[in-house]
Amino acid sequence: MHEPVISTQGDPAGSREVLRAAAAESPTAREGDTGVTWVLQFDEVDRVAHDPRSVGVGLTFFDLMGIESGSLRRWYSSLMFTNEGDTHGRLRRLVSRAFTPRSTERLRAATTDMVTERFAQLTADGAGDLTDIFGLVPMRVMCRLLGVPDADVTIFGDWADRLSPTFGFMDEAQIAAASDAVDRLLGYVGTLVDTRRDEPADDLITALLAAEDAGDRLTHDELVAMVANLLVGGHDTTASQLGCTFLTLLRHPDALEAIRRRPGLVSAAVTETMRYEPSISAIPRTAAEPMIVGGAERPVGTMMLLSVMTANRDPGVWAEPDAFVVDRFESTAAPKLLSFGTGAHYCLGASLARMTLEEAVLGLAANPLTPTTDLDEVDWRVVLGRSPVTLPVAVA
Repeated sequence: MHEPVISTQGDPAGSREVLRAAAAESPTAREGDTGVTWVLQFDEVDRVAHDPRSVGVGLTFFDLMGIESGSLRRWYSSLMFTNEGDTHGRLRRLVSRAFTPRSTERLRAATTDMVTERFAQLTADGAGDLTDIFGLVPMRVMCRLLGVPDADVTIFGDWADRLSPTFGFMDEAQIAAASDAVDRLLGYVGTLVDTRRDEPADDLITALLAAEDAGDRLTHDELVAMVANLLVGGHDTTASQLGCTFLTLLRHPDALEAIRRRPGLVSAAVTETMRYEPSISAIPRTAAEPMIVGGAERPVGTMMLLSVMTANRDPGVWAEPDAFVVDRFESTAAPKLLSFGTGAHYCLGASLARMTLEEAVLGLAANPLTPTTDLDEVDWRVVLGRSPVTLPVAVA
């Protein structure tokens, strides 16, 4: 079997064209510099994600970076992201009893208010940068869900920004910044958890304290680590997708007009933006046992990147894969979206991210804007997710 050898290094936009060219040849490709196996085609990405022999990368990155001890490693090793099997299943069951679509839907009105306030400020100023104006909205929503006071949102955003690089390789300065941030974040959350134990409130921390599965509950340390996990995991991923979604809709003003005329279209439209321009372009996995991937046997320890970006545009699965079709996901025949992951590690925060994105898109549709830069020449950045560095606009 011919497996293309490619290089995606140094391309924050995600090397879309390199990966898509490889996907046209083979279900997999090999990264020349690192030997990582890219899984490129929809069916193979979906199959590997569901294969129990395909597991998360665990502490592999930490080992390679030489982070052998300390609070940062202890926190990272406790996350659902880095655990598998019974440990992962137990944590997921307990958290999912409290972190439900219903609990996030109750925040919709508050999220609408946040979005309205941001657009009102943009209108008053006459122009602005959407990535800056909306950068903290996902964190504000998450903090409101957890019960963190609005006054502390900015510092939480700073801690989350410093911790987001922990999901990949970090340099020494990033490791130091992340280590300081995790100590401060865990200390704050620990105090808040103690307060909620004595003074319950209508928030997720209180619900997590009460969550039970056959008599089992989260320990104090597990709950504190989980809250920090939700804050970090949900901040940059949603903020980055918000940038990708805004960019996509600004490039397709006819789609925004369709949403303006028919607001009920917003859910399908948001899903299509995540297919068309995903902020999380790949899902890292590791072979825990020998397994066949792309027609070839992969030995234990093979590191794989499941390419959501190419799977979302696989011409064998999607009709008109390169077209933005605003109502594509109104059809029950539409393929499933892979941008929130799939299998045992499907994102628990998907409903919160969707709700936040939907309200932001409804706000964008209701407030016509004119881009003040060439949208085909935007610069990209990568923290945890990929997103445009800036999206300058003026009030139409």
